[in-house]
Amino acid sequence: MRQLTIGFIVVLALTSCSSWVFDDQSSCPEGFWLQLQYTYNMLDVESAQKVLGDADVYVYDEDGNFVSRIHTPVDVLREHDFQVKITGLDEGNYQFVIWSGIGNGDYALSGESFFLSDFRIQLAGNPDTCSLKLTPLYHGYLGLTHYIPNEHNVLDVELMKFTNQITCLAVSVEDSISDVAGDFSFSLETPNSVMDAFGNLKATTPTVYESYVQDTVTLSDSEYGTLFGVQFGVSTLRLLAEEDTYVVLKRKSTDQTIVNLSLPQYIGMAGSLYTNLGRPLSTQEYFDRQDFYTIVFYLSGDLSRLIQVQVNSWKLRANNHIKL
Repeated sequence: MRQLTIGFIVVLALTSCSSWVFDDQSSCPEGFWLQLQYTYNMLDVESAQKVLGDADVYVYDEDGNFVSRIHTPVDVLREHDFQVKITGLDEGNYQFVIWSGIGNGDYALSGESFFLSDFRIQLAGNPDTCSLKLTPLYHGYLGLTHYIPNEHNVLDVELMKFTNQITCLAVSVEDSISDVAGDFSFSLETPNSVMDAFGNLKATTPTVYESYVQDTVTLSDSEYGTLFGVQFGVSTLRLLAEEDTYVVLKRKSTDQTIVNLSLPQYIGMAGSLYTNLGRPLSTQEYFDRQDFYTIVFYLSGDLSRLIQVQVNSWKLRANNHIKL
């Protein structure tokens, strides 16, 4: 019985991570880590490893005072399963603001090194217009959390995507408009060029997002057959249901506005019908989960009227559902 007891103690010692057994504890988990996750998408699946770039974590104390910034390159994130190690802090309560995608020149920061309430992120350059294909931007926030140096802890941080890619097609249901494709312009107008540390919009004037690419397109439609038209690509920052957001299609030669459509109004209809997640979505949840939109404007033969519009897979006729 004495031999069995000694043997049991030896096994425990050999498998322990206690410092009195081994000086080398490299196999033992240690440190404070933030596990970055991105499941807030239309598929509701974890996609952080596929979409995230470099991560920047801004640390603030419990009173909102800036403490430090921790930058982690994407190759280091991959090595650690998209976990960010938090170091250099005294024991205490902290708040963490996480961004991915801010370091590519499309965005400008201000106030980040002072107080949490002063933090602002905005479009770089002129905030009135933007014709860039924006770098994907992801955001997360971890509220007041107690930090103990060297104590092992892994906390999940759910990120949201704050950029959207919009592809717009304008086609005639009767004739090709490819020969006058250059006479059309498409834009999205909304006051979203400035956000705070929590992703709330702080802009006071609208930004006009113009197309960064424009080309002719051929569309195979189940109702109208093969249609020829023009295609635009637009990038925008986060869209909010409560803000005025309009998609606008114009003829340059006549300065005619053919379409001026409220996107939240239409997305509200589409989200209420969406059931892939097992339930309808509010307009805001649809905006935050969906990061790309394909909008098709079906125009009359004389190109003066909108007959119907399609956003992704949802199609509504102008006369019945859409107020222009």
